[in-house]
Amino acid sequence: MSSSHFVRSRLLLAVAITWLTACGDGQSPPPDAPPSKIPTSPAGRFTLASTLDITVPPSAAPVIARLVAATDGPDDPSRYLIDRLIATLPEGPLRTLADNAAPYLAAYLNERLAEIAPGFVTGIDKLASGLSRIASHIGTLETLEIDATGAATRTITAVRFDLGSTPIMVRLADNGLGDIVTSLGVTLDATGKVTLGTHAHALPYGAVLRLGLDRAVVGSVVPAAHDLAGALTALVDCDGLGTLVSDRVGLGSAAPYRAACRAAMIAIASEVYDRIDTIDDTQLGIEVTGTAGGIDLDSNGTMDELRQGRWIGTITSASSRAAIQAASFTGKSAP
Repeated sequence: MSSSHFVRSRLLLAVAITWLTACGDGQSPPPDAPPSKIPTSPAGRFTLASTLDITVPPSAAPVIARLVAATDGPDDPSRYLIDRLIATLPEGPLRTLADNAAPYLAAYLNERLAEIAPGFVTGIDKLASGLSRIASHIGTLETLEIDATGAATRTITAVRFDLGSTPIMVRLADNGLGDIVTSLGVTLDATGKVTLGTHAHALPYGAVLRLGLDRAVVGSVVPAAHDLAGALTALVDCDGLGTLVSDRVGLGSAAPYRAACRAAMIAIASEVYDRIDTIDDTQLGIEVTGTAGGIDLDSNGTMDELRQGRWIGTITSASSRAAIQAASFTGKSAP
């Protein structure tokens, strides 16, 4: 092979290697990183749904005890029903005779309970457990408005009761209660963590408990009832009970006993409501701070959702302060 041919071959080989190297360097660049879902600003208007699990305040415990009393005695519920019926009879011989016969009436009623009040025990138990549930598990619907500086206003507009598969929402303003409004500061860090600064607000606990009893608990036990008196009356056959008492006492017709039975159910409900109404004589308050993950769904810099929110704080009264057991929230951008 001539030297000139060898040189040309080496030159062609070098050009080929250079071309191949250039082609290798010119491969498609790595794909761009996905758009960031971390917002750059917390500003906006959001709807929040919060859930708080708390220890039942001492002021509310007697309300639940009032219902439990109907079934916690050895002769209950028969003796409880008889005693309450007799207590509503007018003073006179009829009441005196019925009162003297109460132990025997209760024993006789026990034998006929499946006929006179077949659902009373289970109904009372469900009313008490439902009331206990809403007393310790509070849900709220809220708005959170945050400006560009992080100054925010949190407004609780409704309460939510979770007793069945479908939560029941009750607006405060529709029931004579004002929205609960408080101010706070909000910060957003580079990782997307949102911090809702410490803030406090009053809690009309008794009013909320009464709403929950009438709107959620009662309907879960007696769907056709709209209040506690209606539920209790539905759980007892007052006509049958009045006839039974009249037959055993042997004085007077069944009519006054039937009327006394209905009056007794109303009286029991009134006592429960009165207990609930006194709860707010001692004002309760909540103090919390919150954290959540801020999400920018469309990567435009603004926050669209608050995820895995958590409240930490206390529920307070004039004489007590207890930590909130568990509390969470979620939020979405609102128009």
